[in-house]
Amino acid sequence: MKNNFIKAIVLVLFCWTAMEANAQWNPKWTIGVKGGLNWTNISRSNMGRIDETYSALICPDAGLQARYQLNDWLAIRADLDIMSRWHRMDRNLHYLEPVFTCYNNDYLMLPLMADFSFGGRQLRGHAYCGGFGGYWIKAWAKGTTYWMTDYYVYFNDFDEIREFNSEDQRLIAGAVGGLGLSYSFFDVIESGGGPVINLDVLYYHDLVSHHKGYAHLSDPRYLNTLSITFGIAVIF
Repeated sequence: MKNNFIKAIVLVLFCWTAMEANAQWNPKWTIGVKGGLNWTNISRSNMGRIDETYSALICPDAGLQARYQLNDWLAIRADLDIMSRWHRMDRNLHYLEPVFTCYNNDYLMLPLMADFSFGGRQLRGHAYCGGFGGYWIKAWAKGTTYWMTDYYVYFNDFDEIREFNSEDQRLIAGAVGGLGLSYSFFDVIESGGGPVINLDVLYYHDLVSHHKGYAHLSDPRYLNTLSITFGIAVIF
């Protein structure tokens, strides 16, 4: 009887402690939208292409964001983005200086990250780390190309949607991380939810080349994207 009484007391204390902890912070969902800009460059072996220079282009970035709060400092965040990852190639040879290509590639991206937060109840900082998967949904290219005769070099402008082929790797994956800042218009603990705005800076680094290579030549190409987005969400 005495042992059963002690067990009952321990059980009551455990339940009371759990209730107190739950009263201070309940797991909450945050659902919202985001939009902004990103800069994408390419890492490439450049074998046999020493006359090519690649540079980043500014392009749009928009999507949905969802966060599940595990406790007051840790959450799981998942986004669903339509991300334009564009970059430019210029030819460096003197007689080919007008030649360039803008590669306008659009991806469906799904980053999954651990969200470590710190700060007050309304204004908080965030540190993100995780991975992402993506699918290449559209390839569009524009620029100036050339063709030559024995005496002349002719230049021709183009602007076209590029058809995918067997050399394209449309499924990609990589690592993502960054920093953020969020502000809740109400005290989340006391109000139980409300609107929140957030600013995020994320860096996406591909670990899978979007080019499979040729039969006798490996030509890996990895995209690297710095994304800055502003979001509006609701905590509930």
